[in-house]
Amino acid sequence: MRSKLLILTCLGVAVATAAVAQTRRYEVTVSPAAKASGYQKVRVEKAAIGATPIRVWANTAIDPDCSEHQPGATLTVLEQPAHGVASIKDEPYYAAFPAANPRSACNTRKVPGHQAYYTAAAGYTGHDRMVLQGSSPDGGVRRITVDLTVR
Repeated sequence: MRSKLLILTCLGVAVATAAVAQTRRYEVTVSPAAKASGYQKVRVEKAAIGATPIRVWANTAIDPDCSEHQPGATLTVLEQPAHGVASIKDEPYYAAFPAANPRSACNTRKVPGHQAYYTAAAGYTGHDRMVLQGSSPDGGVRRITVDLTVR
């Protein structure tokens, strides 16, 4: 009788299991050991047509009942684009939480949040770049670099 050794490595933890002459199916769920706090770098690419404003990023911190979590999320412009203007508007928007998230019920209505917009200078075409910073109540901080192609 042959046996196979399967090693599953996830987040630096190895789990070994032996299977003997039978196929077995297992469901593995991976969860972070701690809250997702800390610093993340995110890079986003967007395209803009002329001087029409486009939304490049949005964030929110809401509770499962769709009310704003206190303290809330923040969103600021760290570097303005060289060939346009970045702006932040604190206004409700439709979030897109994954189905497994308890806040996914909030996807059908506007929730309080922050939205970042880019508007190219009149007549400009080419590459532009802006940098945002967003934070969440759990201590997570994201530096969002937005690369823009303006046509």
